[in-house]
Amino acid sequence: MKKKKLLIFTSIMTTLSLLIAGCSSSTTNNSEKEEDKKVTLKLASYFADTSPIYTAVTEPWMERVTELTEGNVEFQYFPSEQLGKAQDLLKLTKDGVADISIYPANYFPDNMPYTHMLAGLPNLNETSNQGTLAYRDLVQESSILLEEDYLTNGVRPVLTHVSPPNEIWTTGVEIRVPKDLKGLKVKTAGGITSEMYQSIGAVPVTISHGETYEALDKGVIQAANYYSMAVKSSGAEEILSYGVFPHVGSVIHGLVINEKVWQGLSEDTQKAMIQAGEEIMESAGEIYKKETNKFNEDFVKNGGKIAELTEKEQEEWTKVTEEFNQSWLEKNKSDGHSYEEVLNVYKEKLEKYK
Repeated sequence: MKKKKLLIFTSIMTTLSLLIAGCSSSTTNNSEKEEDKKVTLKLASYFADTSPIYTAVTEPWMERVTELTEGNVEFQYFPSEQLGKAQDLLKLTKDGVADISIYPANYFPDNMPYTHMLAGLPNLNETSNQGTLAYRDLVQESSILLEEDYLTNGVRPVLTHVSPPNEIWTTGVEIRVPKDLKGLKVKTAGGITSEMYQSIGAVPVTISHGETYEALDKGVIQAANYYSMAVKSSGAEEILSYGVFPHVGSVIHGLVINEKVWQGLSEDTQKAMIQAGEEIMESAGEIYKKETNKFNEDFVKNGGKIAELTEKEQEEWTKVTEEFNQSWLEKNKSDGHSYEEVLNVYKEKLEKYK
């Protein structure tokens, strides 16, 4: 009987030893695999791969991440809404259809209330570089913005970018002062931008970036609320005749990653993505400035006209846009969001990079 008990005890201890050894071996192997595992991530964009948001931001970011991870992270890139429309990219990333996407905050007033506000309100950032660095600091320091505009949507920002100020581009009529827009159909991204154009008597038409050329060509719209490089990427410069440069909002976009995908990446990979994003944010603004100047020069050389506003004309734009900003803040102060608080911090950051 004692021998039988001893045999059973010995068998149990042997089995436990094997299980413990197996678990230990499995943990080691998983750790080793995590370090060595190659990852391919799907990245979706609404821009063509000729756009500056690709050539100056997305492409160098992907290349830098692959370099920093020594080839362990690679990307499948899907441009021009191949994985879904611009208005759907945030949800598609949250749902895992894309691992990473370029988000246009202007299209998501309900999902990204603070970023949408900062993009839509006129007369904020003066340059792309200034806006990009100020918004980067804001995202890093504002838990309200990070939580409500990103984490609540199941995504995390790895790179953020603010465009140069939007301008007004038209096919057949020159715009110099706000009243010139009365009755004109203008392409906007919707939300606050549409509200602003309505306030000065224009007719905002919400269409995507990819639809703009055809809409201008067919006369569905007569004007586009765009910055120069977006005009170039849409191909619409060949059918536009005039440009005028009051500050009528910006585009805030960048790269967001599915939060579950992010949490599944190794710490080294996460650091590589953040480092690559920091590097691109530091350099992209200067590239945009150079390319914008070149585009504007070429536009004029090819027969287009960019209005040189008088001081009085510029004052009319400033008055209209400042009045709109105050009106919008007053109208929306009771909806539960700390708009004015976030806006004031952003303005402080903008002053830092002026």
